[in-house]
Amino acid sequence: MSNALDVRYGRTPERRRRGRVVAIAAGGAVALAAAAWGVWTGIGGSTSTYEADTVTSRVIDDHSTEVRWLITGRADAAFVCAIEARDTSGITVGLVEQTVPVTGSGNRAGDTVVRTVRKAATGLIASCRDA
Repeated sequence: MSNALDVRYGRTPERRRRGRVVAIAAGGAVALAAAAWGVWTGIGGSTSTYEADTVTSRVIDDHSTEVRWLITGRADAAFVCAIEARDTSGITVGLVEQTVPVTGSGNRAGDTVVRTVRKAATGLIASCRDA
């Protein structure tokens, strides 16, 4: 009778083996996903390290804003930086992609004028990436 109840409620050796196989496959899938994520995000690889700072911003008129910026990073790397002008609500009203060339120095500064669709409240260097 006990064997009949085990069969009826799925407590057979085959069921336990199938459960182990599913658990091992799920664990393998999680490990594979973690490894793929590590490769995708560059864990253990070389990454570009830099720091981009907005020094000042000045609204010139209703259609332009000047942003003064400073990038500190590898002297042998060129960057492309997104420089934005934003209105009082934080909405981007102008954007310029500025190429920052290799100069031989780790510190590079510049001024960028961002043309805007309406008056901005501020300007900033939003992000950079390797060129």
